Amino acid sequence: MGVNAAGMGSGIDINAMVTKIVDAERAPKQERIVKRMNDVETDISAFGRLKESLDKLKSQMYDFRRNESYAARTASVSNSDALSASASPDAIPGKYQINVQQLASTHKLVSAGMDSDAPLGTGKLTITMGNRTSIIDIPQGKNSLTDVVRAINSDPTNPGVQASLIQDDSGARLVLNGTKTGAGNQIAVNVDAQMGSALHQLGFKVGQAGNGLTQMQAAQDAQIMIDGIASVSSETNTFTNAIEGVSLDVSQAGASPITLSVEHDRESVRSTLESFVDNYNAFFRVAQAVGKYDPETQQGGPLVGESVIRTATSRLRNLFSSPIEQAPEGMKTLSELGVTTTMDGRLEIDSKVLDRQLRQNFNALEGFFGGNKGFARQLEEVVNGFTGAGGAISNRENTLSDQKLRLRDEQQELDRRMENLEARTMKRFSAMEEATAQMRSQLQAMQNIMPA
Repeated sequence: MGVNAAGMGSGIDINAMVTKIVDAERAPKQERIVKRMNDVETDISAFGRLKESLDKLKSQMYDFRRNESYAARTASVSNSDALSASASPDAIPGKYQINVQQLASTHKLVSAGMDSDAPLGTGKLTITMGNRTSIIDIPQGKNSLTDVVRAINSDPTNPGVQASLIQDDSGARLVLNGTKTGAGNQIAVNVDAQMGSALHQLGFKVGQAGNGLTQMQAAQDAQIMIDGIASVSSETNTFTNAIEGVSLDVSQAGASPITLSVEHDRESVRSTLESFVDNYNAFFRVAQAVGKYDPETQQGGPLVGESVIRTATSRLRNLFSSPIEQAPEGMKTLSELGVTTTMDGRLEIDSKVLDRQLRQNFNALEGFFGGNKGFARQLEEVVNGFTGAGGAISNRENTLSDQKLRLRDEQQELDRRMENLEARTMKRFSAMEEATAQMRSQLQAMQNIMPA
């Protein structure tokens, strides 16, 4: 409230009186709005914690299913300096002997030494690499070796050939280097110029006599031998089809065989299941914190009595104990895998059972977790029924958000009414103050005209 001179005539602090009247009117309504807003905020936070913990479970199972992590493989090699490998779930566990016979390389050509600024003559260079060709004009006035390098590198139809100059004791040398490895990416340069033109010093074709350029490095495929019987070639130093489900990258050729071991990735699956148990137990703790009633303290969480908590917990427990129809015998439930439910409702891992299943029945994991009817997909669907669009928790969050908006509207309406009340009350007191002042003035005037 602004500074007001009201009350100066009567000696009454009108501002303070108006404030007390307005505050008395506002207090019960404001208290109700604040309490309801706090309750709504608390409930939104509680539902948010529930939703977050459930979505973490769902995301983990989604990634587990999408990446087929239940069928993960590891690939290890005895010489990582020469070979690296990775394996997909399609890889068949086993050991292989790999001989890296040669690496893939690009084609590299070099010219004889010459003056980089001397004119070479006019004509055309037809440069081919693989199945792509570029025709480059070498005009009068722009036909030095330096000009040729610029023309090759700037040509929009360049087939993948990089040109450069190196200087040695013999002068400047043109170097042409292919950007793609493999025997199918040889460089050929055909020169169309007058007989005796210096441009002919830049011609080259593999196996042809009288080439102007010299081959520094042949274009070749990478070659490996698998188990001494299967010879495999690749344009690059990566082999993706040599062994099913295994990608090989070679980096060093040598005579000694390299042992490649492909195995089930048991540790990755174990880690995922341990994380799954931790995530469910985190949800269970949140559910208890927000929905449990303590009879000793006679206090409960913000969502005591909310059926959504009981329903979510019940459906998850039912999934944990129900057999997966498509799963093989001996691994139809979580407990048969080694993940069991405790008396208080948490999950825990029986390490002996899990170790045995991962060691003896690893291939059965796909039948339990994978597919549209597997455990992972079913858990996603259960959680989505609560946290997804139209799910029970999402609907409750939407309802609470609507309540929050209505409370904000109520607060604005209350503020508006209190402003009006303050203005009306101040007007009335001001009128009373004015009337009092007039009465005082009249009384003083009467006293002044009366004889002493």
